[in-house]
Amino acid sequence: HGAGVFPTIERRFMADPTPIVPLAIAGLCGGAITASALWAYSVFSPRCQFWAPVIRSIPQREAVCLTFDDGPDPEITPRILDILTERGIKATFFLIGRSAAAHPEVVRRIHEAGHEVGNHSYDHEHFGVKKPLDYWQGQIGETQAAIAEIIGHPPRLFRPPMGFKTRHIAAAAKAARLPIIGWSARAYDTKVMPAEVLARRLLRRTSGHDILLLHDGVDPHGKGGNQARTAEALPALLDGIVAKKLAIMPLVDALLGSPRLESREN
Repeated sequence: HGAGVFPTIERRFMADPTPIVPLAIAGLCGGAITASALWAYSVFSPRCQFWAPVIRSIPQREAVCLTFDDGPDPEITPRILDILTERGIKATFFLIGRSAAAHPEVVRRIHEAGHEVGNHSYDHEHFGVKKPLDYWQGQIGETQAAIAEIIGHPPRLFRPPMGFKTRHIAAAAKAARLPIIGWSARAYDTKVMPAEVLARRLLRRTSGHDILLLHDGVDPHGKGGNQARTAEALPALLDGIVAKKLAIMPLVDALLGSPRLESREN
């Protein structure tokens, strides 16, 4: 398992960086877009590629990939794993390092079930966009080490907390040779809504090429609770994807066209 993943994925498939171009032109032409607005767009927009390439979709027209953020959760993650195992589906779980260290048995189960374990930073800090490079090197590095200690190798993919990007986040990810993974459709499942509404809303946004974002854990800086609604909505969501004649495939396989990645030594 390895870290030659960043250049390999970058060569074979990267999301289109064009969304920043119209804003840059408008700014240079003296339009209403201010420097602060451009900065905010570059940091907070999931579409923006200004600081680094962000993978937001997959090449396969008739497939989607499932990703789950903010776990592991000792109650909800196993429920989601049970559903995925019953359906024979593989997903990617972007784990918070601190939560992974607190629940190693859940991390081990994710890995042993054949799912991909990704890096979602160690603390999921809300104000991380203000932090310097050494902070982000620590956040990524500590999570790599914590997960490697549990499953025997470090993660191969990185998703920044809330998808935010800065030059320091981008530089730290690149130094760790981790591609940054975004999403093309999200469930907004951290908001309170009935499970059937959650599934229906995400299905409306799903049409192929998609990286779908859901949550199995909760924001450690939030108000508590859990993602029971996500687990409840998952069967209907999976049924709906199948009804659309879309395959659900592992993210790494979708990006590389192979279940194997280049090793760190290559």
